[in-house]
Amino acid sequence: MAKGDDALRKKKNKSLRKKASRSSTVSTRVAAIIASKKRRKSGLRRMCQGMCFSLPTPDDPFNDRFDKDHNLIKNKPKSVAKTESLPVEESPKRVTGGDDGSPESLSKFLIMCVKEIQDAWVKEGSFDSNVNGFLLASSWGIEFWKSCRFSGLDMLVKGRGDCLSREHVAWVVSTASDMVAGMEKDGLTIANPFLLYIVPSHEKAVQVRAVCKPLKALGVHTVSLHEDASLDHQVQGLKSCEPEFVVSTPERLLELVSLGAIDISNVSLLVLDGLESFVKCGFAEKITAIRKHISGKTQTVAFNDCSAREPASLVKTLLRGSVCRLSIDDPTTTKKALKV
Repeated sequence: MAKGDDALRKKKNKSLRKKASRSSTVSTRVAAIIASKKRRKSGLRRMCQGMCFSLPTPDDPFNDRFDKDHNLIKNKPKSVAKTESLPVEESPKRVTGGDDGSPESLSKFLIMCVKEIQDAWVKEGSFDSNVNGFLLASSWGIEFWKSCRFSGLDMLVKGRGDCLSREHVAWVVSTASDMVAGMEKDGLTIANPFLLYIVPSHEKAVQVRAVCKPLKALGVHTVSLHEDASLDHQVQGLKSCEPEFVVSTPERLLELVSLGAIDISNVSLLVLDGLESFVKCGFAEKITAIRKHISGKTQTVAFNDCSAREPASLVKTLLRGSVCRLSIDDPTTTKKALKV
């Protein structure tokens, strides 16, 4: 015998109550952040599901690269996606995953951010833990987090290459996310944007934003600003969102600041990825101008190639007071509280 409308309604309400009673897989604070983001961004979104500000090209006239990449990822062999993520127990012993605000143990939110990025790379098929190791086992990343999170000093990071690698960028943005979470936990007001990540080229801006993209699921939104997109489009995009992280080239950032489209006066963390590259591209004066636009108390992290000559005048302008020096090749040789 067919069921009546009342019986069907009761059955549906029962299933909804069961679903609502299930425990959440994330903390209440993280759930609240995600919910507020969804409410604010419930309007019509671009196909890329983010503020990448990319324009159509002759090869991609309809801007549907996101769907293509998504289908490629979706159709990847299941054997790739089965790569196991790192359990907390397998990380170094000093990494206990605590949340006591101590530099002796990584915070739970930091571990969540690093794992979220690594899991996204595994799904893409661009990361193999057997070859690359685990992100959480990075001794440099742990040392960077401790120095940046608890010292409050400006930092000069030295390594090989013009810019930071993808793995190092993952630790930088995860550390920034943990700093945001710590301030929110203490009831402090977070300035938008919190992190300003300056890169020398459009290609590097795309790479850094790709690393930050998995953090959107944890309530951290990132936008990238560069000259390959129209200025009007980026101005309108910045009006419709309040990003925690901004990745930008120096020229485009100064254009948007002059138009009043973005306010960087209260940026909490400034990252300069590649001092030597900025000097080669003639951006030294623009970097100095950006630093002058930041009036609040800002922690600056600058990366420079160890094989290149250190631009002393630029470093002295950007890094103020005591400076923490950290080497990528040997993180155990960290030197703190040195005058520039």
